[in-house]
Amino acid sequence: MSTQLHAVALTRAGADTARRLAEGLPGCRAWVPERYAREGDEPLREPVATLLARLWKEAEGFFLVMAAGIAVRAIASLLEDKTRDPAVVVLDPDGRFAVPILSGHLGGANNLARRAARVLGGTPVITTATDALGKPAIEVWAEERGFRWEPRQGLTTVNAALANGEPLGAWADPVAGGLPLLDGIGDHLDRATESEEEARGFPGVLLAVSPRLRPELGAALYLRPPCLVAGVGCRREADPGEVVEGIRAALDRAGWSELSLAAVATVDAKADEPALHRLSEELGVPLRVFPAEVLEAVEVPTPSERVRRAVGTPSVAEAAALAASPGGRLALPKVKGSTWTLALAVQPTHGSSSSGAGRKATRHECRD
Repeated sequence: MSTQLHAVALTRAGADTARRLAEGLPGCRAWVPERYAREGDEPLREPVATLLARLWKEAEGFFLVMAAGIAVRAIASLLEDKTRDPAVVVLDPDGRFAVPILSGHLGGANNLARRAARVLGGTPVITTATDALGKPAIEVWAEERGFRWEPRQGLTTVNAALANGEPLGAWADPVAGGLPLLDGIGDHLDRATESEEEARGFPGVLLAVSPRLRPELGAALYLRPPCLVAGVGCRREADPGEVVEGIRAALDRAGWSELSLAAVATVDAKADEPALHRLSEELGVPLRVFPAEVLEAVEVPTPSERVRRAVGTPSVAEAAALAASPGGRLALPKVKGSTWTLALAVQPTHGSSSSGAGRKATRHECRD
């Protein structure tokens, strides 16, 4: 397992603090100026900005044991986006204070500061508004439950409402599991409802937890629980680009968000189709494959004898979607494109679910 955490010091006292962090935190390496390095240290032989640039993309987080100004200048040119930047925590040379300065929520810098403080016997200095008020940051709460979100600017709107005590409401789609979807945040809401009419009439900032697009709600933020499975069939050697574009367009027309997909499912006869692997990759979810005899036993509304003769089961799209969603139901019966078929099953979830567990791990997912 590669190292994910790096403690970087510039002074003799700071070197001791970096070593304590490396000893107390699994997967952490201590980078120490060469003249102060001991056995087990990583000798620092280059400017700190150069070191950080070299490690930046693969790191989970950095403990920069140095003046905050030096740390800020060293990372300034590396910053990209709050959903991709690693966590950065600044510490004084003696490790008395741990201050997150980058990616406090999504990157986990706030938690790293707390961990560092426990190891060093110091104090974490958390400056993010929601944490300071004892309220959950919406993106952290959502990520813990496997929810994606859109649009990204909605995170700022909702967090501002939480921090400023402004009216905040939520619509929890009954299709996806209803009010239990809001577990862990309900105490911070002024209104929580499963009624679309009630949600539309809410006078404050509204967030929606739903796999359905529902733009008419006017929500500032849409959270997408991983409760959908796309059952897909395609012609032999179908054009991957055409299949991906067609499936995405069909989902959009039917009013379902691709961000709530947990998997793509198909029959084993199609397991080697490049189009289906491309679809899985583009959507960021795994491809699940079922034997024809398993799909044949699934009751579906539109079986086809022609399909049975071709692949050994009277249904691919509908049967695969249902087979991958135990206890779920069809949300979208089979629709056809020129080279593909699609059906959608929904399996209600209260956050982390069996369907969501299969989603490919991408660090922080959002759509602008």
